[in-house]
Amino acid sequence: MRAMDRLERLLDLVHVLQSAREPVPLSSLEAQFTDYRGGGEAVRRKFERDKAELAQIGLVLRYVDDEEAGSGYLLDAAASYLPDLELSDDEHALLASAARAALRDPAFPNRRALRHALAKLDADEEEDTTVFVHHGATLSSAQVEYVELLMDALTRRKRVAIRYRNANGVESERSVDPYAVILKGGEWYLVGHDHRSEETRTFMVSRVKELTVNGKAPGSSDYEIDEAFSASEFSRRSPLTYRMHDPTKVVVDLDADVGFLGARWFQVEPTVHDHVARFEFVTTNLGAVVDGVLALGRRAELIAPAEGRRAIADALRTVVSMHRPAAPDPDATNEVLA
Repeated sequence: MRAMDRLERLLDLVHVLQSAREPVPLSSLEAQFTDYRGGGEAVRRKFERDKAELAQIGLVLRYVDDEEAGSGYLLDAAASYLPDLELSDDEHALLASAARAALRDPAFPNRRALRHALAKLDADEEEDTTVFVHHGATLSSAQVEYVELLMDALTRRKRVAIRYRNANGVESERSVDPYAVILKGGEWYLVGHDHRSEETRTFMVSRVKELTVNGKAPGSSDYEIDEAFSASEFSRRSPLTYRMHDPTKVVVDLDADVGFLGARWFQVEPTVHDHVARFEFVTTNLGAVVDGVLALGRRAELIAPAEGRRAIADALRTVVSMHRPAAPDPDATNEVLA
């Protein structure tokens, strides 16, 4: 019976705050709800638990302090509800096919939410499809969980603490306010305010070694996203411009006949000599350059910087070790000879 009473209280709380024309102070809620009566810290803690439970299902309660409207709580409709999505038949089919393909990859995050989305599209999860979605299968099971935790932290505006290993293998502890979680070029990125540098920085989730979401005051926001930041604008940028480290000069040689790929990717024009197209530019994401050079195989060479060449050498050694035949077991060999 208590579970039903709690559910009824939550539903009534949503109704009161959603229909209110001005902020509702906690004192008014105490008068309307029997469970909130009595005042004191116990009532406030109960209200905070209710806020946290509603936040987990996507209903966000905000505290508003307005000189004209007054102070109190409202249901943030913009943060809680999505606008109606009108899809053509072709768009519906394409979206459903992409969702099915993503579900077939065990490394894709938020699989439960994706299944709910398919159900809302009235689409069959098991229907055959030839679509393949590549999103970067380099994440471990722990890092897939990190993507999901980051998305939840972003939704609730909760600060995260991460242990991060940069491209040079140096680890550091960071405190970050998530602004966006973006999939780009087969990599998941966390973009947010880094309290160590006091700048907006970008982190590859595949390099996150530990992640903890602030568990204090789960129903309250820890930060607000900088108004100057636009997730949609950031997602359209080249990964080469992501602020992963300080600006670094890069020199890349490509076979001249694939130089057009470099011009498109590096966004600079090369100098061509002896059938070699040389690109020189500055980047703040050397890892993306390394990935691009590796993708072109023998037709590309990273000339500088030295740490980039080391990263390529390490990646190639890993590939070779994965394909090298395992050494024979001496004990098994002796048994055969015997």
